Amino acid sequence: MSNLKVAVCALALVISSASAYAADVVGQGTVTFNGKLIDETCTIDDSSKDIIVTLPNLSTKTLSAAGNEAGSQAFDIKVKDCPDAITKVAAHFEVLNSEYNPSTGNLINQLEVEDPDNSATKAEVRLYNTDSSQIRIGSTGAAFPVDATAHTATMEYLGGYYATAQTTAGNVKAQVTYTLAYP
Repeated sequence: MSNLKVAVCALALVISSASAYAADVVGQGTVTFNGKLIDETCTIDDSSKDIIVTLPNLSTKTLSAAGNEAGSQAFDIKVKDCPDAITKVAAHFEVLNSEYNPSTGNLINQLEVEDPDNSATKAEVRLYNTDSSQIRIGSTGAAFPVDATAHTATMEYLGGYYATAQTTAGNVKAQVTYTLAYP
């Protein structure tokens, strides 16, 4: 074997060893994203395109400390025209900008910025599955079965108040977008 080939092989061995070492360095890791896009989709029922959920009027005494939760209200997302290949459907909740609190995973009260004189403070809106488990913004809620005969499904979720500290009186407004997901 020529000296050039030996040198190239030795260099390759050193580089591969350095790469393996770098992957094992404390404080480093890897994130791999896997997903799947499908051609089929259900159609969102007209009644579910722009849902308005009215949360109950509550006293700030109910939301007097960080972590207090109250006033949940159920809402339905209905879909139709689901292809036979789709047997379950769920809603994936996102915001288009930073209108959520990454620490709590909740929607922030938009009125604190838009109308601070009439806004409640320290109040967020939390999303829930029907089993009361939280749906963090950027996550998918529980999946619901598609009726194989009618090709429809109704997904039920909840929204409610969440206090980040002692709340103050005022109005609350939060918005979230959803995309259909097929687990």
